[in-house]
Amino acid sequence: MNRRKAIKNIGLSFGTITATPALISLLQRCQTELDWKPKLLSIKHIEFVSKYLDLIIPKTDDIPSATGLGLHKWMDAYAYETLDEFKSNQYLIHLNSLMLNTLDNSVKSSIDELINDDYDKQLKKFLLASESKISKWEELVNKFWKNYSTSSELSMPEEAMAYYSLITIRDWAVMGYRWGNEYIAKNILDYRPIPGQQKGCVNLKDATGGLVWALQN
Repeated sequence: MNRRKAIKNIGLSFGTITATPALISLLQRCQTELDWKPKLLSIKHIEFVSKYLDLIIPKTDDIPSATGLGLHKWMDAYAYETLDEFKSNQYLIHLNSLMLNTLDNSVKSSIDELINDDYDKQLKKFLLASESKISKWEELVNKFWKNYSTSSELSMPEEAMAYYSLITIRDWAVMGYRWGNEYIAKNILDYRPIPGQQKGCVNLKDATGGLVWALQN
């Protein structure tokens, strides 16, 4: 797979979302903070998420890995800054479900025992799942959270929540890659500092050679 091309194409799906100054500032802070400590996630969470991130965006000849770009820091900061208490709880429950499900499928008892192949199998299971399987997972998760506040005896759909967590990791990784990352903006995407030229309806191929803009308003 040409991961560089695939990531660029995924990034197009975020074109309608505004890259706000606050969001860009958050990304830049994650990249430059020297004495960094996670604010929402635990160190174990960060180590676990980093394994998935570096499989989704691995190091290539011209692109640093996801952790090389600081996307593990970005994910923690983005969750901490944007999620309210209830959403933070959801986020952590989904992530813990992914950790448990990864262990269950690898038949291992500790996160430290997992190898890249264990993470890669999970990626393939969730990202290549059939539409019917995805619909079932979505139904189970929605049903769980709909009844979460009224029932203390709910059965947690571990695999379905694990799916949601992995999709969140992928989507947030693409956001961090796509928005405000100085290396990606200047070396991979089409970067033109503001102020620039204003042109109306222009074909992307003609305007940038097919490259995605580093920033979109």
